[in-house]
Amino acid sequence: MTLESDTLPAKPFFTCSPEGLVIVDGGQMNDPSRLAFIEPWMNFKNGESNVIDGVPRRVASWYGQQITVECESSTVHIDFGEGRARKVTPDGEFVYLGTLDERNDGMGYIAVS
Repeated sequence: MTLESDTLPAKPFFTCSPEGLVIVDGGQMNDPSRLAFIEPWMNFKNGESNVIDGVPRRVASWYGQQITVECESSTVHIDFGEGRARKVTPDGEFVYLGTLDERNDGMGYIAVS
């Protein structure tokens, strides 16, 4: 998926699991005949140096094009409007070195504070 002109769906549905974070366009859930065939809008895989690099526990907030995901050892802030992510840990604040298109490519984080 390319984020060039895409924005977070108007009715996002978030699922957290040890494998990562999946976002589905909740508008697809209005048609019961399609429920078995719903495709993820975006998938964030839990992996070393990915945007989600720890087990996501829950989406703590959603406001406009931004969501906050509480993970086992950090809080990840994802901004779909900017196509960027950052995380906060007990060691400080970090910015993901890639874009959201590269969310599962292990680009890593760099400290900003």
